[in-house]
Amino acid sequence: MQPVYSRIPVSDAGGMAVHLPVVDIGPQPRKLAVIAGIHGDEPSPLLLVDRLVVALQDRDLKAGIRIVAAANPPALMQRARWSSWDDEDMNRIGDGAGGPSLTRRLAAALCEVVDGCELVLNLHNFVMRTPLLAIQPPAQSPERLARHKRYIEALDPHVVWVFGQGPDDVAIFQSSIDAAMERRGSDVMAIEMADLPEFDEPLMRRAVAGLLRLAALTGCIDDPAIPLKRNAVFVQRRLMRAPGAGIFEPIAPLGGPIREGDVVGNLIPLERPGERVAVRAPAEGWLIQRLGQRFVRPGDMIATVGLNTPAGA
Repeated sequence: MQPVYSRIPVSDAGGMAVHLPVVDIGPQPRKLAVIAGIHGDEPSPLLLVDRLVVALQDRDLKAGIRIVAAANPPALMQRARWSSWDDEDMNRIGDGAGGPSLTRRLAAALCEVVDGCELVLNLHNFVMRTPLLAIQPPAQSPERLARHKRYIEALDPHVVWVFGQGPDDVAIFQSSIDAAMERRGSDVMAIEMADLPEFDEPLMRRAVAGLLRLAALTGCIDDPAIPLKRNAVFVQRRLMRAPGAGIFEPIAPLGGPIREGDVVGNLIPLERPGERVAVRAPAEGWLIQRLGQRFVRPGDMIATVGLNTPAGA
């Protein structure tokens, strides 16, 4: 089925028209929405939605799928996490709350264009090398948790990041655009993947397969009959940060088990070439995210240890 492209006007910013580009595939009602580009420095989701649109063109759709491939055009044009026009993180301002800033108006428009969809997928990529990762938010009702479990099973990710239930975790989630969409009646699942160029073909195929199964789960297409891997690890996340400036050289393999004190990589100090500073795991678990060889500044995120947690906790 062929896609239909449209543009939703949002604002005239300094003489430049700003709009949301929308792709609609399939008949009404729309049941699934896919969002990419909320952060302007995350290009992998744009590549994924391109592959999804291509895959859907060979299928008969029973309900509509709406795709917003560039949800934050100003940030994408600047290749920055958020736009310098107002320095607001679109992922942390809910539905915009009627604010006058461009980012808040974009957030409000985005919430409106996906209203009525049964499920909204919010796609992101991470600066660290990341397998296909689904995020399980905090403070879910039993009914919502059961639906989210079905979404995770259909996506078939490598890792499920289970948000903590503490006050800080709940507050962070409640400020998000995901929580705003849920308050408007949609289920939302955030999905992370590797940054370019590390978003390789095997990971791409697994991600596309997961999105197609989610399209089937929401009644948009017939079951694509794509086999599941079913090897997801449920974890809570503990970040590791660079102890200084220099070149980080990874050692530990991504995705493998790790013990407290294991060397994840070495830092070549900026002012002392020839020396090495071992960067060690702070806890036992799984190495679920990790930088490649890259220059880092003090405090930059360099790896994530996933702490084991019961599935679906």
